[in-house]
Amino acid sequence: MRPTREVTFLAMLLGAGIIVQALEALYLPPLMIPGAKLGLANAVTLVLIVFFGWKDVLIHVVLRVSAVALVTGTFISTTFFYSLFGGLGAACVMILFYRYMYGPFSYAGVSLAGAVTHNLIQLALAVFMIGHIGIVALLPWLIFMAVVSGLPNGLLVNMLEPRLKLIDRELHVV
Repeated sequence: MRPTREVTFLAMLLGAGIIVQALEALYLPPLMIPGAKLGLANAVTLVLIVFFGWKDVLIHVVLRVSAVALVTGTFISTTFFYSLFGGLGAACVMILFYRYMYGPFSYAGVSLAGAVTHNLIQLALAVFMIGHIGIVALLPWLIFMAVVSGLPNGLLVNMLEPRLKLIDRELHVV
């Protein structure tokens, strides 16, 4: 059984992820590149990767994406599947990069790898769903957006890490 403080921290991070993703989906104006978003909720995913195990991260992504899809009315739509598979793929890549390459890669590098993966998975799904390879012409723009969104998210986590380590230390005090 998990300590109550740890469960509370996980719940707070889930709430933060849901709020950030929902606000981005509902209130930020669409970008000029179809499907491109800032991906601010991926910063929360990266925080989870730093402080919790891979199972917690993947559960978080599924719950966050599902909750936001219910709020925005996109549950079990193409938008939902783009978000879910992109988020899960990005989380898996960020977990691997953090676990095996953190050091040569900073949080910004880990986040960038996740953002690129997210966009590539969404593009592959779009090709599959639309059935036309021409959509791959968006690839340079999606890579550009991955850099624009992935690096600042990683830098944000880098700035928050010292404060979050204080919270983490409190969680593990018996």
